[in-house]
Amino acid sequence: MTPQEIIDTAVAALGVESVTPLVQGGQKFVLRATLSGSDVVVKIVPLPTGPAGDIVRERARREVELLAAVDSDRVVKVLSESVEIGERPDAVAWVEEYLDGNDLSQCMATPWSDDRAFRLLADIARGLQACHDLDVVHRDLSPGNVRQLANERYVLMDPGLARHLAKTALTGTYQPGTAGFRSPEHVPGGDPTPASDIFSLGILAFCARTGRFPVDPSGSESEYFKRLVNDQVPPIQTIDPSVGDDLASVIDRCLRRQPARRYLDGAELITDLEKIGR
Repeated sequence: MTPQEIIDTAVAALGVESVTPLVQGGQKFVLRATLSGSDVVVKIVPLPTGPAGDIVRERARREVELLAAVDSDRVVKVLSESVEIGERPDAVAWVEEYLDGNDLSQCMATPWSDDRAFRLLADIARGLQACHDLDVVHRDLSPGNVRQLANERYVLMDPGLARHLAKTALTGTYQPGTAGFRSPEHVPGGDPTPASDIFSLGILAFCARTGRFPVDPSGSESEYFKRLVNDQVPPIQTIDPSVGDDLASVIDRCLRRQPARRYLDGAELITDLEKIGR
């Protein structure tokens, strides 16, 4: 099937109307549409041929399954089951709620205030808690997977690379993640846990507040991985002394090299944020 045939078939199968493209090409087609009069987003994932297609198909299915199981306003909601398109099949498609605003990648051009960084930490910690309560590790917490809403609240998206701690066979040994936003446990041979998501959230807050990566991802991948495993991130106030003590304490703990010295999961981070009134 051609890309347009896949889109047309998916639109008909999902029963959506008034379709306009948001993102088209690459690994996923993202469309804005209406369903029963409400704005929604349609996601269509083309499937490559061969074993790689089976992996992509399983990730898409798992993403929809996880979103359907999570009950949190800090995680994007899925509004349909996944639908396979074509006889092979050629793609998998589903419907999610429409979120206004922009991906976080479009919102980090200049350093943020402490208050805004605290909102990011609190909102995404709540989204992570909803995943961690289901024994699920997101594993790719990066700017493209966080939505900043128009009211400057934050929503977690795209858990397609998540790993269910009780179902490790689903994802094998492949370590996903986005360069610059990986944890030490993302290095090949590592084992990402909920504390790994906390490390990645700490990176997001560090980057948003200072405009800099806490661990330099430049150079070869092996050099980057070596820095992740061996180097402790410097205290954020040594990079920007204007960062408040409370925020610095939280970000520094998120970015401890040893997982046991971080917040262990979203719930523990939320508890600490509430203690300091955030």
